[in-house]
Amino acid sequence: MQMPLKILLSSTLRKYLPGYDPVKGISFSVDGEITVEELCERINIPCAKIKIVMVNGKSKSMEHVLKGNERVGLFPPIGGG
Repeated sequence: MQMPLKILLSSTLRKYLPGYDPVKGISFSVDGEITVEELCERINIPCAKIKIVMVNGKSKSMEHVLKGNERVGLFPPIGGG
C-alpha cells in the first residue's frame, strides 16, 4: 500500500531537486517502510550533506524507519562566523 511522506528541504539541499517549492515541499509515496537514508538516496540528496533530520517535529537519525503519513525535514550543517 502506498504511504505518502511530505518532505521539506532547508537552504542548500533545495538545489538537488529542481523545481522544489519551499512552501509546499514535495510529496513522496513509499511502499512499506523506508529509512531516512534510503529516502535521501531515492530523491538524489547526498546523505553526507544532511546534518539534521526531523520527523513530525522530532529529531531523528538517518537510520530512522519511516512508515508513511509523516513530515520529514532535512537540514544541512549550519555555518556561521
